[in-house]
Amino acid sequence: MGSLAARAHRDVNLGEFQTAGTPIDLGPLELQCPEERQYILRMAIRAKGGLIRLPSELEWVRPMLDVAQLHQALLDNDHPFVYVTVRHGLVSSETDDAWHVDGFSTKVAHHPEQNYIWTSRDGTEYADLSVKFPEDFDPLAQNVNDYLSRYVDDQAIQACQPQTIYCLDPYMIHRRPQSTAGLMRTFVRISFVPIQINDVNNTQNSLLPQQYDHDGVAHRNTLSSYPG
Repeated sequence: MGSLAARAHRDVNLGEFQTAGTPIDLGPLELQCPEERQYILRMAIRAKGGLIRLPSELEWVRPMLDVAQLHQALLDNDHPFVYVTVRHGLVSSETDDAWHVDGFSTKVAHHPEQNYIWTSRDGTEYADLSVKFPEDFDPLAQNVNDYLSRYVDDQAIQACQPQTIYCLDPYMIHRRPQSTAGLMRTFVRISFVPIQINDVNNTQNSLLPQQYDHDGVAHRNTLSSYPG
């Protein structure tokens, strides 16, 4: 399982971006997508190590959840929080087609989360980067995504296969293909996280309501670009 498995039990840090690697291919999987549009952002389906509470409208993602849980067991990583993100319908998001990593934060010391992704078509794009951050880079004040995107070589961009499960961690830069704007597409992400994602933009789960008081979008908008 390579470097993702090795760093799964080390605290999140900038140094790991030197050996980011590529997503782990966990094989093909068919999901029976719903007929109606679904747009769900980081809905908690597990909290504080409790039971999985998957709403009926998300039962169609359970086969993917089962595969992800098996892989988490192989990583020996029983994170107490699990979140589900779904974008099913006409592509309308204006932010996920920019290069980004998911789950990178050093505000609180913690082991990295693992994200499992699946698309119905036009697989997620990624780039295998080896980036050494400057010693004076401050991830609490400066935008990690902006800095990493400077090192993406258009000739080296790769794409995940559709209808296939992949595992990523916070060091793997990726994006939705920009060519998918306005198309019918399904994207699912299941995140296994060691600490609560405290963000008022999260979708609430009626089976597992959570209290949030931090605006993650507003905070990201305050981050500056590293000069140079």
